[in-house]
Amino acid sequence: MPDRRACICRCFEAGFVAIFVLGCSGEKLPGLGQVTGTITMDGKAVPDAAVLFTPTEAGATASVGQTDSSGKYELYYSRGNKGAKVGEHSVTINSFRDAGEGGQGQKESIPARYNIKTELKANVKRGSNKIDFDLKSSGEVIQPNEEPGTGKKKAKSATGCG
Repeated sequence: MPDRRACICRCFEAGFVAIFVLGCSGEKLPGLGQVTGTITMDGKAVPDAAVLFTPTEAGATASVGQTDSSGKYELYYSRGNKGAKVGEHSVTINSFRDAGEGGQGQKESIPARYNIKTELKANVKRGSNKIDFDLKSSGEVIQPNEEPGTGKKKAKSATGCG
């Protein structure tokens, strides 16, 4: 059975790439609110973190962003369309980057309660929204590409999800 955590990570990465590469040029846009903010952990900026706002409304499109070196982010609904759908969202913040074939990877440093087991919520309104998150470093950190408690990389499954 595929590992849910690794699939979530890979699906998040694929969604992030799809939004920026493919865009949604033919899609009618819903009401969007512009979303910016800063992500810190224990008061310090979290650079190079992926941010995902997933609407709680079934079937609605998620918005993505990435923090800069000072922890600031801006969300994109699709290529060329900044913002997020108006309404309630579940928020995921992730620093993991799979190294892939000879690439540069990055271990997850953000506790699971902010990504795989997210507890974060946000309400996006019309207009400009400044939504900051001050994360706490305490708690379980799950590496999506490792067997729990072993530190060893997971074997790939036939589905490519783990």
